[in-house]
Amino acid sequence: MVRRVAILPILIAIPAVLLAAPSVRVERQVENVGPWAFKRIQMFHEDLREERFDYVRETLDEMRDHPKLNSHERAIMWQGYGYLYISTEDYERAADALGKCIETQGLPFSSELHARYNRAQILVMRERSEDAIAEFEVWFQYARKPSPSAYYMAAMAYMQSGKNQKALEYADLAIAGASQPKESWLQLKNAMLVEEKDYDGAEKVLEQLIELYPKKTYWMQLAAVYSETRRHERALSTLEMAYLQGYLDKESERLTLAQMYLFNQIPYEAAEVLRDSLEDGVVDGDAKDWELLADSWLHARERDKALPAMRKAAELSGDGNTYLRLAQLLIDREEWSEARHALEQALAKGNLRHPGHTQLLLGIADANENRWGDAQQAFAKAQQDEKTRKAADYWLRQVDKEMHG
Repeated sequence: MVRRVAILPILIAIPAVLLAAPSVRVERQVENVGPWAFKRIQMFHEDLREERFDYVRETLDEMRDHPKLNSHERAIMWQGYGYLYISTEDYERAADALGKCIETQGLPFSSELHARYNRAQILVMRERSEDAIAEFEVWFQYARKPSPSAYYMAAMAYMQSGKNQKALEYADLAIAGASQPKESWLQLKNAMLVEEKDYDGAEKVLEQLIELYPKKTYWMQLAAVYSETRRHERALSTLEMAYLQGYLDKESERLTLAQMYLFNQIPYEAAEVLRDSLEDGVVDGDAKDWELLADSWLHARERDKALPAMRKAAELSGDGNTYLRLAQLLIDREEWSEARHALEQALAKGNLRHPGHTQLLLGIADANENRWGDAQQAFAKAQQDEKTRKAADYWLRQVDKEMHG
C-alpha cells in the first residue's frame, strides 16, 4: 500500500475523548527516536487524524515486527495501538495496549502518566475497577491540580469495586472543585448515599439536583427519601410540587399522591386530584379508582359529590359490595326507591361480605315504600343470618303490625 507522507512534527497527542490533568514534572531519560521509527510515527499520527484506521494498523504492525525498536519507540508504538483502538471503540484492546505502553517505561514520565490516566478511564468503562484503581492511585501521586472529572472517574472506579466510602470522598472532591457540578456527578453521589442509607445526605444532593437539573425523577426520588424517613408531610409537599409542575403523568403517581393526601388527612385535595385524573384519562378509572374518589369525598364530608362516584364504582365492580355501599348512601338520604334498586343489584351480583345485612336493608327500603310483602320476604331471609336475626325479628313484628293493624 503506497502513500505520500507529509513531513510532520512528532506529536504524541492525547485523543480528544480522553484528557488528563497536568502532572508534576518528573525527569526520566528516554532513548532517541531513530529515523526509521520517526517516519512511521509521523505516518500513523497523520492517518489517525484523518481516520484512515487500516493504514494506522498497517504501520503499527510494521513497527511491532521490527526487531530493533528501542524502549521509547516501542512505547510510542503501543501508545499508537491504544489510540487506534480507542478511535475504533475497541476499548478492551485499548486498555491492554496502553498497559503494554506503560510497562515499557519508555515514555517521558509525564506522557506515561497521561497513558495511565487514559487507561484508568477505559478500565472504568470496562468495569475493571481494581485495575482502574491501581492506575488512579499512581496517577494521583503525581498529578498536579487534578480536574473534577478525574476525581469523578476515580469515584466511579471505587463505587464499582464496592468501596463506597472512598468513592464518596472522590465524588465530594469532584463536586467541590466545580463551579457547577455535572449532573452525573451528583447522580453518582446520590446513588451511593441511598445505598448506604444516608438519607439525610441523599436529601441534600437531590435538592441540589432539583435546583440545577430540575427533572421529574429527582422530585420522585426526594419524595421517596422523605417517605423512607417517615417525614410524610415533606414527602407529600414534594409530590404536590411535582404535580403542580406537570411531572406526575402516570396513573400510579397520581394515585400515590391522592393516597398521601388521605394519609395526611387532607381528603378534599385527594378527591380533587382523583377527579381531575379521571377526567383527563391519566387514571383509567376502574371500580377501585371510583370508589377511592367516593371515599375521598366522604372523608371531606362532600356526600353529594361522593354519590355519583360510588354509582360509577358500583357499575364497574365485579361483586355486589359496592352496590351495598351505594345503597347505604341513598338510605342516609332517604332515597328509598334508588336504595332498593341498588340493594337488588347487590344481591344479583353476589359475592357479598354481609348478605344478611343486605337483605335487612332491602326490607327497610321496601317497608318505607309500603311494599309490605316484599319487606316481609327480605326480613325473613335476614333472619337466616345470625348477625341480623334480632334486627330482622324486630322489623318483621313491625311489618306484621302494619299489615294486620
